[in-house]
Amino acid sequence: MGGRGRQKFTGIPTIRGKFIVLTLVLTVIPMVVLTFTFYRIAAHSLGEKSETLAMQSRQMSENYVNATLSDLNDLTNAILGNPDVQATLENKPEDDYEYLRNDETLSMVVRAQTQTKPYITSFLMYAANGGSKHSLYQGNVSVRFGGLPTLEEARVYYHRLLAEQPMMWMAHSPFESGRGMANDRLYVGKLLRKTTGDYAPLGFLLLEIDKASLFRGLAFHETDGNTQMWVLDQKGEPVYRLPEQAVADKSLLRQIAKSAVDKPMLTKDWRIWNGRQTMISYGPLNEGQWTLLQKVDQSVLFEDARQIGAWTIWTFLIALVSGWMLSYRLSDTIRRPLLQLSRLMAVDGSTSATSSAKGSEGPPPVIFNPKDEVGQIGERFLHMMQKNHELYGQVYEALLSRKQAEFRALQAQINPHFLYNTLESLKGMALANGQRDMAEVIGAFGKCFRISLSYGLEQISLGQEVEHVSAYVKVQQFRFRDSFEWICEVEEDICGFYVPKLILQPLVENAIYHGLKGRTDRGYIMLSGTKEGDALRLTVSDDGGGIGAERLDDIRKSLDAGRESAIGFGLRNVHERLRHYGPQYGLSVTSEPGAYTSVTLLAPIRNE
Repeated sequence: MGGRGRQKFTGIPTIRGKFIVLTLVLTVIPMVVLTFTFYRIAAHSLGEKSETLAMQSRQMSENYVNATLSDLNDLTNAILGNPDVQATLENKPEDDYEYLRNDETLSMVVRAQTQTKPYITSFLMYAANGGSKHSLYQGNVSVRFGGLPTLEEARVYYHRLLAEQPMMWMAHSPFESGRGMANDRLYVGKLLRKTTGDYAPLGFLLLEIDKASLFRGLAFHETDGNTQMWVLDQKGEPVYRLPEQAVADKSLLRQIAKSAVDKPMLTKDWRIWNGRQTMISYGPLNEGQWTLLQKVDQSVLFEDARQIGAWTIWTFLIALVSGWMLSYRLSDTIRRPLLQLSRLMAVDGSTSATSSAKGSEGPPPVIFNPKDEVGQIGERFLHMMQKNHELYGQVYEALLSRKQAEFRALQAQINPHFLYNTLESLKGMALANGQRDMAEVIGAFGKCFRISLSYGLEQISLGQEVEHVSAYVKVQQFRFRDSFEWICEVEEDICGFYVPKLILQPLVENAIYHGLKGRTDRGYIMLSGTKEGDALRLTVSDDGGGIGAERLDDIRKSLDAGRESAIGFGLRNVHERLRHYGPQYGLSVTSEPGAYTSVTLLAPIRNE
């Protein structure tokens, strides 16, 4: 897999493409990882905070409603404990006038207690000992009650309070005459007892309550289809809801009401509500008779997390586009000098020379930034091209000289053959005329000339070199009438080694022309040759007048420094040719005035 990825990456042909892909990879992968990680952390953290806030909101609402209901319970106790109420309910009115006075007294007491409770719209009080005509007291005509209930309805409700619980909340009127009325009212009935003595029951108090006014404190919630508040009774029937048009599955509400019996307080639970994932929480109201339910859709809880996710994605896309544009521009700063360098490399090195030779203009000048690495390479390439042009001219001149030398060599091939044939003819004529000395000299001269040419070879065997210098000596002996004697003592086992040709003739020539100069008697020239380690030692000595100390010192310095003033061309040429093999090779001169001069030659041992 890694090899395939490398092949795909290396398959991108341009540096710009590779740079952009690399930049995008280095941008995309960290951004994807950071985006996913940051979103998960933010979603988890914000989700938990939203859930906590939602539960705190439900708790605040629960506390508010419970406080309101507790205040209402205290109000009914205050009404019950009023002495006028106690006295009125204990005594049966003797006539209608006393009944009306009692009704006015009860109305004043109730109005005094409920004047700060705008949610109480009406009240009904039942006196168990009031008889058939004076048992019901109503402070004002209640449309919701549908008028006064029948005495039998009041007695049934009274016995219900005695049997079930002393305080009872109802979502509709407990009387048949009040059924079918609008459902914007609640009813609470309170059993009235004596406050002294045997605490015998006296009757009941029924209050009519406006729902909207009672639950006005819940309006601070921003409820909509996603966030809802429900007040349920013990059967799961809605007592109140926010918003008023909220709908829910009745079976789900019954399940929640049933669950509230076993677990009165639910911190958090996830349910499917109308087909959507929803968090619900609930708590008891009115001492467990009601349940306050809060429903919040998952979309609301994670709305901030989704916004952060959207912002993160947009940030990622902006960073991606910005990174792409930046990498495109940066890659262009690399690509442009590389293209210049590529076009420069595509131009042949001989373009400038050819263009100048033809008189045409060369390619336009290329300017590189010396602070840029590619620019530094470009400047070095320009410098290299300039050097190449110079070398091109030198090579061109060398090739031209070589062609001329080859042409001269072709011409010179005719002259040696002509000279060899001429010397052989002269040798034959000398032998025919009985001049054997002349024939030997002519033969020696021909041999010397033939070995010096050596068919263009630079290396010859030491034996051939000795043969060449001996032929040269024979010619010189004929010329100088045997004024010197030639002694050659070269070991035979070293004659097969190869040496540069014409390294001995200049030494012997100097011995003849300088060592024996001015001699009237017969002189001696000696050539000796031995193997010394990995080198050949060849020495040419003469018994001439020698060299003075100052002159000898000048010759030695000239050999070391390569100067030409103190030595001739022949010795310098031999010395430099041998130095080509190493600084340990070359010539050395020793002499004693009036006695001798020796020139020693050290050459490497070569088998070919």
